[in-house]
Formats: sequence, structure tokens, C-alpha cells
Amino acid sequence: MFFSDEINLNNPREVQEIKEFLGKFDVVWDNPDKTYVIRDKGKIISTGSVSGNILKYFFSEEEYKGQGTMTIIYNSLLNYLVEKNIGSYFVFTTPSNKKIFESLGLNEVHSTDKVTLFEGGFYSYNEWIDKVKSYIGPKKGRRGAIIVNCNPMTLGHKYLMEKALDEVDELLIFVVEEDKSVFPFKDRFGILQKELSSYDRIKLLEGGPYIISQATFPTYFIKKKDEMLETYTNLDGSIFADKIAKDLEIDIRFFGSEPTDLVTLAYNKSMDRILKSRGIDVKILERKSLDDTIISASSVRKLIKEDRLEEAFKYLPSSTIEYLKSDRGREVIEKIKEL
Repeated sequence: MFFSDEINLNNPREVQEIKEFLGKFDVVWDNPDKTYVIRDKGKIISTGSVSGNILKYFFSEEEYKGQGTMTIIYNSLLNYLVEKNIGSYFVFTTPSNKKIFESLGLNEVHSTDKVTLFEGGFYSYNEWIDKVKSYIGPKKGRRGAIIVNCNPMTLGHKYLMEKALDEVDELLIFVVEEDKSVFPFKDRFGILQKELSSYDRIKLLEGGPYIISQATFPTYFIKKKDEMLETYTNLDGSIFADKIAKDLEIDIRFFGSEPTDLVTLAYNKSMDRILKSRGIDVKILERKSLDDTIISASSVRKLIKEDRLEEAFKYLPSSTIEYLKSDRGREVIEKIKEL
């Protein structure tokens, strides 16, 4: 009978041991929150890890497959999530492990040729999409979508939204929900709510757990950046095209142009290919400039960090400026200066 052991992340020998094991599968270690292994005669034969609510790193030596080691690892990780009061989670794994996780009662969200996404706990794509459908109501003509982070919302974001709205009868704006940005999600969403309150053809939506982000996508099994981006984009694009856009009857998705960031440019091109292959129109909107400078949230944060707040204000809508002048906003300003 096999038993799982927790890797002591403060023990260099154990960390090196798991790195070497994962290296057999061309996996790059990224310091997850918790890792469990199963050993046979002192050697690691199976492993799995968790970062936040993302379960990943599920690998076993070939000769031990089918002996229940993956189930043991999964149950250990599940107990850890319960202890942390994490009731909903995702499992990213390779398609070869699909049957194992299906047998454990997990629901497949989507698969590509390289990665499969499962959901567990209280997550349910069907329940999430039904809530979105109920909120946006029946389709009223051409329906478009745009996904934004708005860290923070700038005049550039507002310009892109207004341009997109000119192209459709109704516009769905999904705000990336995970809190990986210096401006908290609730604050970002609140700024947008206030700024867009007069636009009755816009529906502002929480991105939810199914708008996949590079911040949570576990790229542990991809070493090359171009392969990482391709794998991420294929999953992100196919989930949006095959599930979200289909279920919400979205006709077109908008992106902002990207003249400098090569990764974002490559992402936009890949998404263009994926969405168009599913019959969804794509339009790249030229970003707004002011004084020959493209307005971006990163440049605004840079100005704030350099204590040039008044200069930053000229790139921001009134709702963002009002927020930055509030107590909450001043806290964020201090955080930016400390970065």
C-alpha cells in the first residue's frame, strides 16, 4: 500500500529531489504552496501540488500508473484545501490523466491537445453561465465582448469600450476577477461601474473563474515561452469560443492594439486565428494616444510610483481620479510607491 508524504519546502535536499523528478517530465518547478509525493524504496514515483486553488504537477512513473497513486496524491491535496477553507478549485493536467480525474468525480471544463482543465468543489461552469445569461437577458442584435483588467481604468480603456460599442448593439465587458493586480478587483469593478453607469447598452460582468489568466495558468510543463503562450492561448481561446461565446451568443470580440509588447501581440494574433476559426469575428482597436503617448495602465502606475499623481490624472477618467483621492485609493498609491 502506498502513502503520501509532504515535501518540506525548507529542506533543500527534498526540494532538489522533487525538482529532479519533475525534470524527467520536462517540468519546471515554480515553488507551489504544497507538494505531496509517494515514494517506493525511497524514490519518488508520483507527485502533485497546489498553488492557491490550482491543483497541478500530477505525474507518475510509467510503471506505477494504474496503481492508485494519483488518487492518493489528489486526496491529500483535497484535505489541504479543506483545511484552508478553499471550497472551489481547478485541476490542470495532461489529457492522458483525464480518466483518472473523471473517475474522481471532477467535471471537465475543456481540453486541448496539451492540457485539460477540470473543476471541483463548488465551481460549476453551467451554474456560472446561467447566472450570466439571467443578468444580461435576451440578445438584442449584434452582441460584442471585451475582456479587461483595468489596473486602473484609464481614458484609453474608456476609449476602446466606446469604440467597441459603436460596432455592436450591446457590449459585454468582462473584468478579470483574480486579485493579481495592485488595484483590488472590487475596486477596479467599482470604478468601471461608476464610469459606465450611463451606458445602457453595456453589461459589466465579473470575469469569474472561467476567464483564464496567465497569472494562474500553470505553465510548469512548458519550457519555451512561445510554447507556453501557444498552450495558454489555445485553452483560453477555445474555452471562450466553444463555451462562453457560444452560450452567450457573442458575435464579435474586441482587443486593443499592441504596438510594443511582443507577447501580447502574439497572443492577439493567436486569439484572432482561434476565434475566427469558430465563426466569431475579431476586431483590433487602435489604442488612444495623448501627447503622442499611448495611454496605458502601466504608464499610469509608473507616474504614481514616481509621485507624479497630477500628471497621471490627465490619462484617467473622473471615476478613477475620484477613487485615487479616497482613503482606499491613497492606500493603493502607497502600495505602488513601495513596489
